[in-house]
Amino acid sequence: MEPRTRRLTNVYSSVSAVAAFVTQPIPAMDELIVVPIHYALCVKVARTRGVSILKLPWRPIKKIIWYGAAARLVANFSLGLVPVVGMFSNAITAIALTEYLGRYLDDVIEHPDRAPPEVSMESLKELFTSALKKKANANEPPASEAT
Repeated sequence: MEPRTRRLTNVYSSVSAVAAFVTQPIPAMDELIVVPIHYALCVKVARTRGVSILKLPWRPIKKIIWYGAAARLVANFSLGLVPVVGMFSNAITAIALTEYLGRYLDDVIEHPDRAPPEVSMESLKELFTSALKKKANANEPPASEAT
């Protein structure tokens, strides 16, 4: 990933994670905050990289943002019932989605001659599932400590 895009993605991932963590107790509130953050990331990356925002493939970008918000909402309702776990899972999915969006933007800007990759709800569900599994595996003690 291009360094400027990496920095912006890190900043916006942090902001979306904090917003998702803090607003988790209120259903769907984090999506109302994170969605504009994702649109701001798209605009900021395009401007930083010297690309007109009109040249961005908005249809797949909107799919990432809105399908991602829907998938995060489902994850929030399933894991959000557990107080602290829900807050962390919400923040993790916000980071994963922002990271995915940043990588997508970087790829589209780097290779404008290629057609943008297709985005589906299944690919975003898989993204969140793998992110949550990585977090769960990171919290498990090694096998030697378990005994």
